[in-house]
Amino acid sequence: MNLAAERLNRGLSLPKAAALIGVARGTLMRAERGEGVQAESAKRIADFYEVQVTDIWPVEERAA
Repeated sequence: MNLAAERLNRGLSLPKAAALIGVARGTLMRAERGEGVQAESAKRIADFYEVQVTDIWPVEERAA
């Protein structure tokens, strides 16, 4: 999922979206870049966009 595109499709600026989600602007910016964010922040972002956390915060598969 492209978080930045989804945010823009909703007509939201980065600061406005971050405020609505309840995360810092920098946190949302990192998430949009695909960089690491804390699990709680990833959950808040996923809930806001109505997607699964793994859609925005992929889990690496481990070798068995």
